[in-house]
Amino acid sequence: MFLSFLLAAASIAAEPSCRMAEADRAWLARSIVLWKTAETDWLRLVAQPLPDIVVFDGNCTYRLPDGDFGALVSQANVDGMATYDGHPLPMGPVSFADGSGAFVMSLPSVWRAAGVDSALGLEVLMEGVFLHEIMHTRQSSLANAAFEGFGAEQTEELSDDFVQALFEADAAYGAAYRQERDMLFAAASADDIGEARTLAGQALELMRARRARWFTDDRAWLTVADDVFLTMEGMGQWLVYRHFASLPGIGAQRAMDEARRGGRFWAQDEGLALMLVVDRLVPDWQQRAFREPEWRAVKLLAAAASR
Repeated sequence: MFLSFLLAAASIAAEPSCRMAEADRAWLARSIVLWKTAETDWLRLVAQPLPDIVVFDGNCTYRLPDGDFGALVSQANVDGMATYDGHPLPMGPVSFADGSGAFVMSLPSVWRAAGVDSALGLEVLMEGVFLHEIMHTRQSSLANAAFEGFGAEQTEELSDDFVQALFEADAAYGAAYRQERDMLFAAASADDIGEARTLAGQALELMRARRARWFTDDRAWLTVADDVFLTMEGMGQWLVYRHFASLPGIGAQRAMDEARRGGRFWAQDEGLALMLVVDRLVPDWQQRAFREPEWRAVKLLAAAASR
């Protein structure tokens, strides 16, 4: 995946025009430390080596093999465009984990220039984005295993917003989705465990009914896609919420509001609700969800409802 970048960077590893701004560098270093803490303390995973991290500012693209600042190589952007895997990247807010397990993100100076801001501060917002996306590098093999049976055409068009894009204009589907999502949030905030389990079971039945009604015939494969993206995006947003809530003076409700961002993104919003329920009712969920491809939304929610 990185051959084109490596060939270019190898000859200009000491590119004199490339110097990451101190503020950008400090944010990146802090975010890497934050991820290492989240990996072991919140996700309860055995720490793994960092992925290759590729970041860029308005002038240069920087690659940190295995997340190592000491091995950093740089490449001047061409015509104002950063480059990853031989392809230009938009000069704006970018953050993603690719199928090879690498992580790519634009630096705070780029987001700031694009006018992005947050009530929590731009750097804090971006720390949440960093945690969300870099966590996907721990999930890529599981997602790939889930998608093995899909055709190439289906796989190429998939994204976490794919189901929303298909059904957002369908009023009946939207109502079913919102009822299901709201039931999950109610389960997450229920006063006692028994009520939480009951509501989780009701949400599970709503999820199964939604899929049985709309994911049929040539769209039956969406059941797996929906399961994967609710789980992956939900875990990502759960990390965002945990990070925001851990900061002094933020509080749980404000952290929730900032993580939900008005509920604009369905997979992220319902996924967050689902993972809040799972985290409350299935204490060992991390050990299954990061090891076994089939332990996704439905299985996790069923476990939450049955214990």
